[in-house]
Amino acid sequence: MIYNFHGNSKGKTSTALGTVLRALGHGQSVRIVFFMKHWNTSETQFFEKLQRIPASPFDIQFYKAGDDDFIFKGNTDISMDDAKRKLQFGKLEEKDDEDLRKAQMGYMKALSYIKENPFLVVLDEILYAVEFSLVGEQQVRHLIDTAREFGVHLVITGKNSTEELTKLSDLATEMRKVKHPFDQGVYAVKGLDY
Repeated sequence: MIYNFHGNSKGKTSTALGTVLRALGHGQSVRIVFFMKHWNTSETQFFEKLQRIPASPFDIQFYKAGDDDFIFKGNTDISMDDAKRKLQFGKLEEKDDEDLRKAQMGYMKALSYIKENPFLVVLDEILYAVEFSLVGEQQVRHLIDTAREFGVHLVITGKNSTEELTKLSDLATEMRKVKHPFDQGVYAVKGLDY
């Protein structure tokens, strides 16, 4: 199965990680590539703890394929200065060569994970990497084709899915914002949002 969780609201990574929990609960092997993210989120801290359990029954590996900043996309209604003031951690920059290099390393890690033939591979935020031209749509199609060839279930997430990637997915769910605390000036809550 190819699962595609996208949209302009919270819930894409959370839904993907719920799928991870189900797979691990059934004793399946899971691999995750976190595109666009380098920092220690609660989920990566949790997975690191799982990996440190002696003789752990959980077969999970992950790779963080992000630079040490957030990419600012200039065609928004907020200025770079306003965005920097609202940012609670990290830094905000324009896309650069390091972002491209890290994303391409993530692509190669995703390909190697799929070829290991685990039960599930999650490519978190890969659709953002496509949106920022850090990973090509053709590369994502290749990952999907390879996952099908190896019989690996694949989850892709990000804000916008292309028409082609949505068509190639067996399940596509769009998360649509109805209401969000960010609109009232409440930013990410540790333990709930990261």
